[in-house]
Amino acid sequence: MIDLKYHIVSIVAIFIALGMGILIGSTIVGNDVMVAQQQKIISSLERQFADLREHESKLMAEDVKKSKMITQYENFAQSMLVPVVTGQLKGRNVAVIVSGNQAMPSGIINTLGLAGANLNSQAMVLENINMKDSILRSRLIDYFALEYNTTSDVLRQQVAQSLALQVTNRADSALNVFLEENKLVKMTYSNDQPIDTVILIGGSDTLGQSYPEGFDSSLIKALLDQGIQVIGAERSDVRFSYMKYYQKFSISTVDNIDMSVGQISLVLALNGQPGNYGIKSNATVFMPVLPEAFTRRS
Repeated sequence: MIDLKYHIVSIVAIFIALGMGILIGSTIVGNDVMVAQQQKIISSLERQFADLREHESKLMAEDVKKSKMITQYENFAQSMLVPVVTGQLKGRNVAVIVSGNQAMPSGIINTLGLAGANLNSQAMVLENINMKDSILRSRLIDYFALEYNTTSDVLRQQVAQSLALQVTNRADSALNVFLEENKLVKMTYSNDQPIDTVILIGGSDTLGQSYPEGFDSSLIKALLDQGIQVIGAERSDVRFSYMKYYQKFSISTVDNIDMSVGQISLVLALNGQPGNYGIKSNATVFMPVLPEAFTRRS
């Protein structure tokens, strides 16, 4: 894809260089042929410049139009969300884990409440998971009785396995305290009922805080080994997507969880329509089929 702004700046720079060339050439050499050639080049560049400006204006108009359409689709999806998801997850005991460096997507907790899910706990994986602190690495090695030269990747895997126990209420209190005191995980509990479902929200905007293979993959495997249903999700606008890593475990995924249609997809995927939903290249379909009540003709 051509960067129009860069192209325009380049053409302006050429204009300036040619203008200086004409001035110098006419002053020093007085070569009318050379000046005429340079003027032809400038005329050609002027036409290209005008074409690019016109093309840029059209693209900006198209962007405005598409933004309005997206807003309209989001408003429509919001109007559909409440009647579609209400009661779909009644009785399900759910934990939400936010990995990467993203905040909890707006509306997701409310959507789960509308669906009737019991939100038992929320976990946020914190920055210390990068293992850059040598003192923290030493504490982890001592706590888990590991070899002194254990790598950061292995330490992240150990934390992931511990978090899998923590969110499912199978960890002892000492482990919970250790993870939180060392700012590896922040937990919020609503109750201590057994968990049957974990929503893992990944994706990252910073490559240095992105560990989908070392951390998230270990977490998914540990949860699946406990018999927990796991669904992976992320925002539509993350720079580094985790979807391909999550899909290696054959779990359902939703790559636009920040949108109302993504939250509808999440609920329906958990309620018997597994799949890889969303708008990115790793999605296989946009969204699940709506419940029969919304498609039956009167």
